Amino acid sequence: MTRFTYSERVWFQAALLLLAAIPATMLAREFDVRTVNDINIWIKPLKFYVSTALHLATLAVLVRFLSDSARAGKGLAIVAAISAFAAIVEIAIIAVQSGRGVASHFNFSTEFDALIYIVMGLGALLIIMPALVVGVWFLRAPVSEKLTPGLKLGAGLGLTLGFVLTLVIAGYMSQQPTGHWVGGPRTDLGGLPLVGWSREGGDLRAPHFFATHLMQVLPLLGYAADRIFKLSASAAKGIVWIAAGLGVALTVAIFMQALAGEPFIG
Repeated sequence: MTRFTYSERVWFQAALLLLAAIPATMLAREFDVRTVNDINIWIKPLKFYVSTALHLATLAVLVRFLSDSARAGKGLAIVAAISAFAAIVEIAIIAVQSGRGVASHFNFSTEFDALIYIVMGLGALLIIMPALVVGVWFLRAPVSEKLTPGLKLGAGLGLTLGFVLTLVIAGYMSQQPTGHWVGGPRTDLGGLPLVGWSREGGDLRAPHFFATHLMQVLPLLGYAADRIFKLSASAAKGIVWIAAGLGVALTVAIFMQALAGEPFIG
């Protein structure tokens, strides 16, 4: 492929910057024993470093399959710059709040913390907005030697559906006075390994996770159908459509499970 465009460089550089903060944060976790929601205060920043970096890197990789004119467009450059800046500010706020020893999300204890939470909500919207923009680009782009049928559909559906589901679930979760917990104890202690989801009640982070990662799963599936398994265009697109339907159904089912106060895995 051709050299990196401005938007690709911005997304990749922002992703690398977030990943570069992981070693220092892991070191802080070893020496700082303070907790929020009964777990170490530095666990949340670590999760957000990884998830946000993955999101930005996904955008940077996928847009390389678009036409050179689309990749080099000023509109995409502006979208990339805004979202990368918002991501860095968002993660910086989470890290600062952790350094203060307070929760970054669902924190209304002071006017300052409540204002911070509102700013974070706007930042989160700016971070995921490029998924909708780029997803629509993929759906409208013509098939080419570079942009094969399965990848085109996988990226288009993955980004747009992932955006819509993430927006709905995250928007709902952000308005809940009990945070991401539903019907269980308001603690993150004893949650599932790695993700930390509650084992004693509903946890809205579970459907949020599945919604967001449609943005990686469906493009990868489309790429594999085209380039690895070398399926016909109709077969590759059929697999992507089926996977998209199953992914949406699974996400909605897990969302309803959480709303019912039931853990993803007890």
